[in-house]
Amino acid sequence: MKKISILLLLLLSTTAFAQDNLLLDKPKVDERVELLSIVFRLADSKEYSSIRYKTYTDKIETHFANYKNHKLIRFVKKIRLLNGVGYDAVMKMAFHIDRAPYFKPLVEFSKTIPEERWGKKNALKFIKLLQQFYVDAQCEEFFKENSEMYQEVSNRFIPIYNHLDVKWYKDFYGKEPKEKFVIINGLGNGNGNYGGDIVFQNGERQVYAIMGTWSVDSLGIAKFNLKDYFPTLLHEFNHSFVNYLTEQNRAELQESGPELFKEVKDKMKKQAYSEWETMISEAMVRAAVIKYMKDHKFAKADIDKETQQQLKRGFFWINDLVEELENYDHHRDTYPTLESYMPNIISAYKKYAEHIGDYTIEKE
Repeated sequence: MKKISILLLLLLSTTAFAQDNLLLDKPKVDERVELLSIVFRLADSKEYSSIRYKTYTDKIETHFANYKNHKLIRFVKKIRLLNGVGYDAVMKMAFHIDRAPYFKPLVEFSKTIPEERWGKKNALKFIKLLQQFYVDAQCEEFFKENSEMYQEVSNRFIPIYNHLDVKWYKDFYGKEPKEKFVIINGLGNGNGNYGGDIVFQNGERQVYAIMGTWSVDSLGIAKFNLKDYFPTLLHEFNHSFVNYLTEQNRAELQESGPELFKEVKDKMKKQAYSEWETMISEAMVRAAVIKYMKDHKFAKADIDKETQQQLKRGFFWINDLVEELENYDHHRDTYPTLESYMPNIISAYKKYAEHIGDYTIEKE
């Protein structure tokens, strides 16, 4: 009977662990992400032109050198110039389309899906041209040739994946994470990292963290240092719990958001944050990363380093915002969810805007 009880306990523990992991896929390379990254590299998009993982990007240059004037690439250059299609808009397209060779939209495209910079007409034309490019440029052959490298890179990212405490998101935000979390290794993206989600017709939601590759070992193979990559992974997944709060409280934040943005817009725009709403979401996400680090007893030096990075990026109120999140966490009997605490966050932002001059602002 004792053996049966122990076995049952182990089974229940394993089941609980499995249920947590159903929410988080193991890291992988996604050919849709790689393909769109390559396409925008060929179109001379600065954000997709990194050579940090030179072993891989040299392969791209060799294979695709003769396709820089393809009809697709010319079209991409046009919509970049006219509509500003780039950065996260590219990656959002990647996970809104099905696999090769047809790249069928996974949800119906609209003015804002996959992203408003695309627009429905351009998005559909892009897919049609992408289908042709995939054949013309022998993309299937390229991906097959590099399949072992893709697997090696994702295997090397496993320690970062294993370090993530998915349960913390549910506990801290007070919201059951029914979304499926997906980690994608973007080999050609350099230090560009992107978060986003797709909501299917049946209501199911997948949340993506597309992680760049910006460091290599002595053999030129991707390496992933925990201190460098883990905060970024935390950052991207926080977006799925934070962005909707900004959207939901836009009217209430209208008074303080634009006022703050006016003081830091130069720093924000250098990070491709061109609107005050994005700044508000980014600040909350970054504060939540620091809160996670504190909750998980990270070394003070690592927490200080993360905080200093955010101050340098222009989030001068980050320490006060972290304190606000800690106050929320200390009063969970009154505020069961971060959503219920948002009136306090809104009030805090009014103070940040009123006293922006009191923060130390280092001019470049």
